[in-house]
Amino acid sequence: RADGGREGIKKRLPKHIHPVHHNHVYPSEIVSFFHQSHCRTIELVNCKTSRELMIGSEDSPQPRQIPADSSKKFFPEHQNERNTKLAKSTNQSLNVNARFQAIVSPSSASKDYFQNHPDERKLPMMAKPSGYFAEVAAKERELTEMFRANFSERLEVETENTTQNNSTESKEEASIPSPKKRKTVQPEYSWREVHRDLERGEEHVIGSYGSNNAPYLGIAEAKAGVNLREHHKRRVEEKLIESLSSHLAKESTQSQWDDIFMFDPLGMTATTPTIAATTAHMSIPEVVSELVPDGKIVTSDGVINVVKAAIDYVWNLPLLAKQLKMSEKDLRKALSKYTFNANLENPELKAYLPPVGGVTIYLFGEIEKLSEQNCEVAVRVHDECNGSDVFGTDICTCRPYLMFALQGCVECAQRGGVGVLAYFRKEGRSLGEVTKFRVYNARKHQDGGDRPEKYFYQTEIIAGVRDARFQEMMPDVLCWLGITRIDWLFSMSSEKYDAITARGIQVMQRIALPDSFVPQNAQVEITAKISAGYHTDNIHSAAIIEELRDLSNIRKKCYEVFELAKAGKLRHFSLNLSKLPEAVRLTTDCIQKFYPNLKIPYHSRFRHFGPERIAKMTAKWPCDLTEQVRRLIDMVTVSVLLDAGAGVNWKYIGPDGQTYKRSEGLAIASLDMFTEGLFSSDMALPSRVNSLGLKNLLLHDLEKGFQVTEANTMIGLKGRCGLLQSLGVALESHPEFFGQEVCRPGNLVDYLLKHAVDNRVSIRVLWKPIIDGLESIWPTTISGVRRGDVWSYHPLKQVGKIGSDLIPFHKLSQWLLLSMLEPLEMLGLKFDDMQLITPLAEYRNGGLLVDTGVLTPLKESSYQRTFAVGSELVVEWRALTIVLIELIAEEVRKHYGKSEKEMPLALVLEGGTWRAGRILAGLLRTDSSSPIKIRSDGTVF
Repeated sequence: RADGGREGIKKRLPKHIHPVHHNHVYPSEIVSFFHQSHCRTIELVNCKTSRELMIGSEDSPQPRQIPADSSKKFFPEHQNERNTKLAKSTNQSLNVNARFQAIVSPSSASKDYFQNHPDERKLPMMAKPSGYFAEVAAKERELTEMFRANFSERLEVETENTTQNNSTESKEEASIPSPKKRKTVQPEYSWREVHRDLERGEEHVIGSYGSNNAPYLGIAEAKAGVNLREHHKRRVEEKLIESLSSHLAKESTQSQWDDIFMFDPLGMTATTPTIAATTAHMSIPEVVSELVPDGKIVTSDGVINVVKAAIDYVWNLPLLAKQLKMSEKDLRKALSKYTFNANLENPELKAYLPPVGGVTIYLFGEIEKLSEQNCEVAVRVHDECNGSDVFGTDICTCRPYLMFALQGCVECAQRGGVGVLAYFRKEGRSLGEVTKFRVYNARKHQDGGDRPEKYFYQTEIIAGVRDARFQEMMPDVLCWLGITRIDWLFSMSSEKYDAITARGIQVMQRIALPDSFVPQNAQVEITAKISAGYHTDNIHSAAIIEELRDLSNIRKKCYEVFELAKAGKLRHFSLNLSKLPEAVRLTTDCIQKFYPNLKIPYHSRFRHFGPERIAKMTAKWPCDLTEQVRRLIDMVTVSVLLDAGAGVNWKYIGPDGQTYKRSEGLAIASLDMFTEGLFSSDMALPSRVNSLGLKNLLLHDLEKGFQVTEANTMIGLKGRCGLLQSLGVALESHPEFFGQEVCRPGNLVDYLLKHAVDNRVSIRVLWKPIIDGLESIWPTTISGVRRGDVWSYHPLKQVGKIGSDLIPFHKLSQWLLLSMLEPLEMLGLKFDDMQLITPLAEYRNGGLLVDTGVLTPLKESSYQRTFAVGSELVVEWRALTIVLIELIAEEVRKHYGKSEKEMPLALVLEGGTWRAGRILAGLLRTDSSSPIKIRSDGTVF
């Protein structure tokens, strides 16, 4: 009971929920609304039987069970009389929960229930789909059974071929070499032998314990008159950090140790430890205000809980020489020259304790999770810079990047992942602080002052080389932790990236330092490094930005990735073109079932509304055709921007009582919100979208509109809300596209009509207000860059050419463009240059390729892991999707004897590839999810 029985309920319902007829049920979303409104009870009012009011639906979770002795908890004492009346009413009625269970969980018990209550069979829990959507669902079920039969045959053939060890390859397969996989061969002298020699005593190794502090230890021992070597041995009572030691003891972790040559991975438990770890509390002023306390990783006062491990180096000389591509003899000679240690030229001694600083690792989160396939990992590998890191000098970006990365590592841990920050003692690029200061001074006093083109010159003049760090030595710490994949690498250095990937560690996404973190005096450094090949997300060239927005550039960049695929040089997938005919056949099967007369409409958001709804809606608009089209553009713009995967748990119950899910559910929900005026600031004209209505939109409004509750969750809702709010600002920022006084998406109709000649207009004209006018709505990346659906793919990187590694997809923007074509053509407009439109790089098209075997992840674990949208695996997958879907479209046209003009890409997609991908996903996975799991914020997929 809210505030007056059924009528009170109707008054207090949010406007998007329609009261259900008394012979039907109230969806669980309504009940959740009451809970959110702080109603103390829900009373069965005016009900002859419980069938007039029932909590739950076919897809709802089981209603909460209220224990018999819990009345005091749920009802205040002063309501006892009222509670007694309620209990009597409930006892006289049917067992609501029993009926609920009988319907949603058929069993012998449910049969007994319906035998005793035959009239209840006639009572629908939820109206079944009818009309347009029922017809679509029926055809998809038929195709599912057809696909099931086809895949059963394929699996039987593949099993037979495997059993017979059939090595015959098709011509297509033979023409595409498999990507080279990194082989690990256990060396004769490995980390096991290093540890053995250390345990045998110092006479079996070169150098002495203590690293760069060894001379001080010698003096201290002489003055104290004690044997410090005995004191430094590990004591029995010393405690280890359980989380770290248990992780290091795992077989999966130690399987990555064969390549380690910089230290003893068992140094933490060695007789004389070369590794030590402890827990610590970290307080960093720059990041305290940016972090959200969670009581676990970050305390309420901003202190960060961390495990830190210090490592002293023990170099494996044979393996080190191999990694540096030197002969062992030359390596030993070089080391001996600079250390005056004759033992280095003794080939019988292979382990070396060098007098150099080691590395400290800071670990955030639950360390044991590093062995889990789906663990999100953030990494910063940082080389010491005392001036910046400790004292804040501003000639370089070292401390700003360190703080930025530290925050990213902590936030990763707070999301349930692990953050790793490795701090290497390599002052001044291992050239030393004296050399570094000489270089700084020379740069400042050279002719013309400090400038990017002379950045490396003074280093080479004074030091003779640019760098002495040799990043090939760096990844050992990552291998020690068993890391095989990094989701977020906080590094712009190409040398570090190449060294990490050369060890077989996948780097999914590189995070550049945002411009706002770069000190003014460090602009010379950052500019010089980017020119020398460092990664950057910041593009300031107007020409490059314009190129990334160009529709034709999408196809161009994706074909560059396809060329790598044909050469077997992909990093994450293998390509098998012999499987392409199967994807073609599934696509033509879908076309034949849905459009046997080949009258295929555009791939458009309008397919998800149902023709009856659109016709019914437009029939109520008392306006001319041009204004009707404006309103349709208004509506479809918002609907497309809300069309990102909602998650398998979400559903929407429409005014007709039907339950909708996936993209159709998002479409119907957005249509209902549009007609009810949620996006309009003028309630006299609710069926419009204007800037003021969007800017005033609240997250709570969308939660109600999408019927989101704790039991009906949606992925990326906050991102969608931010996108629409940003749309309001963008509309006002571009009056040339969206109007002056009432800024709305539909005003681009007038922009197009103005540029049309004889009712013909290029698709580029429609693309401009979408890609330029809406550019500001896209969220910024972690690096603080806003560029929309454009992502970095390192294999395309060309040194000295900024932006060469960027691939544009513009999936939602192209989806919006396609969805606008139909209403605009109602005005008689004809579009030229349609061939510029590319396939949509989304998970249904891409999923079709993976599920048919055209694309296969190189690592089996990729099926279990979840990837960020910008990860290189997803970027590689999406780029190949665009090319391969185009190849499928060509074969589909050949099958039907059609030209590209007669069957443009937009028809093949609808006919088509995305539906085949969705049906196949439903056949292969119970939740119909993508074969590659994506971590989405609702603004791309």
